[in-house]
Amino acid sequence: MKAGFSVWAAVLVAGLLAGCASAPVAQRHTAVYESNIQVLAMPSCTAKMDAFCTCYASFTDAEGRKFYIGSPGASDDVEHFIASLKAGQIYYLPAAFEGFLRSKADTQKQPK
Repeated sequence: MKAGFSVWAAVLVAGLLAGCASAPVAQRHTAVYESNIQVLAMPSCTAKMDAFCTCYASFTDAEGRKFYIGSPGASDDVEHFIASLKAGQIYYLPAAFEGFLRSKADTQKQPK
């Protein structure tokens, strides 16, 4: 039993060490921004919208990193924002989202 434990422990330690030598976690996971707060807090970047689905859009930033804005549980503002964008266009984010929210607020203030 002790020999089996030693082999298992050696495999575990080797796996942990290999994990430490791999790419940082932030570079291995694709970012997803679903809420107004998350989109507004995202790092500023210039990004090209690659594709659009009904509830999310995929983007690639200037450094080649992919990320997504939206999801099936995204806020209404985020869904309406991505619906207003065009695939293949380049956007400065999150400034484009801030402008979208300002425009929406201005539209709601106008008398009918």
